Amino acid sequence: MSSNPVAPNERPSKRYAWVILNQTISPAFERLVARLCDELGPGLLLTGSDFARSSGQLEVRHGPAYDRRNLRRRLASWARFALWASAECARLKGAPFLLAATNPPLLPQVALFFRKLRRFPYGVLVWDIYPEHLVHIGVCREGSFVTQALTRASALALEGAEFVVTLSDSMAATLKRQTRGTPLRSLEVIPNWADTNALRPLHKQDNPLAWELGQRDKLTVLYSGNMGAGHTLSGVIEAAALLESDPRVEFLFIGDGLSRPALEAEVAQRKLKNVRFFDYQPHDRLPLSLALGDVAIVAQAPGTEHLSLPSKTYSSLAVGSAILALTSPQSDLGKFVTEQRVGAVHRADDGTAIAATVQNLADAPDELDELRTRARELAVESYSEDAVYTAWRALLAPLVSPP
Repeated sequence: MSSNPVAPNERPSKRYAWVILNQTISPAFERLVARLCDELGPGLLLTGSDFARSSGQLEVRHGPAYDRRNLRRRLASWARFALWASAECARLKGAPFLLAATNPPLLPQVALFFRKLRRFPYGVLVWDIYPEHLVHIGVCREGSFVTQALTRASALALEGAEFVVTLSDSMAATLKRQTRGTPLRSLEVIPNWADTNALRPLHKQDNPLAWELGQRDKLTVLYSGNMGAGHTLSGVIEAAALLESDPRVEFLFIGDGLSRPALEAEVAQRKLKNVRFFDYQPHDRLPLSLALGDVAIVAQAPGTEHLSLPSKTYSSLAVGSAILALTSPQSDLGKFVTEQRVGAVHRADDGTAIAATVQNLADAPDELDELRTRARELAVESYSEDAVYTAWRALLAPLVSPP
């Protein structure tokens, strides 16, 4: 829990036009919600991200944070947040519109519960598809009674929603299969976005973090974020081993997750000097850390391409990184990178191909500059807050009424 939470009996008696349930948010998500509140009416954001702050017509309440240190803690933090969010919703006055993200995956069921109990209308934002992700990380088995029950619970929550928003066409198709042909009221594809004002290219000579980490004269291959069970990164370590003798190139991993100990052990076993690990950076340093990446790694484990589309794709574009997509060429991510000409696509386990791409870019700095320029232009034109704001406003405006 964050510091200084507001005690329930001290909260003012206030009505909200809408309430957003999302345990882990980005600054870009917070800013978009605040902007929508200014136009649609007062909103309440229930989140576990302690950097979020109330502003304008948006009130923020902090609940249990996401704990990714291991699988048990991860599941427990999901449950704690869902219970806390349920208690907060039970105290709401009137019948505000609920927007429930699949973060954690229990929140759409919370929204469905309050629709039945108190007639709260709601929408669902699907960032990751469950229970398929749980099957992939080994929490439950495909076809088991538990998996079938979770699939049905997810389908019921989707079917009860006024709308369902997801990030890609493949994800939308997967959701249609999950509901077994039951038509949803509205299924929309709205891509993720990045704050292109806060996240922008920054020359390494002007980046204090580049000085601090010794990256001023390096071609930096960056992996930033969660190193979870769904991310296959051993091919990157293999590529680093193949490029160890090239002093121009360094691989940085910034973040944490279930896979980090194994990756660190592999680097230590190989005695690689061109791979370094760092913990998550504070949110106010994120523009500096992301801007380190001349090349940004975006990875999807085989078999999960239809279950999510990593949000780091858009933040990497915003800082002008070339994208190294470790995914199937036929996935939405793979097609995106190829069609937009912002990087390269390889299988996650193909260290030889990954190394060849990185070396080619080191040998052809003009080509790398072209990729980076296109990445930034694409982010500003199509994946900025302004680019998605209109779509979200059009979707929410008919459903969010003044309190």
